[in-house]
Amino acid sequence: MSGVEWAAQTAAVNRLVHDIAVDMQGSISAEHGIGLLKREELARTVDPAKAAAMRAIRQALDPNGIFNRGRVFLG
Repeated sequence: MSGVEWAAQTAAVNRLVHDIAVDMQGSISAEHGIGLLKREELARTVDPAKAAAMRAIRQALDPNGIFNRGRVFLG
């Protein structure tokens, strides 16, 4: 299996697992945060009201956007 095929299969499995977690009222991450790997998945799976709350909290705590730039969800 090539690296490209492996990456495609990994992405498909991750999407399936994340969809199942969300369908069961779970989340795709917990105490370890989102980081870079799940950023797109969080944007796809999170409730819009929760996303707005996360953005507001981040804006309040980091108005200049300098903390962990690009690595925190929905930034």
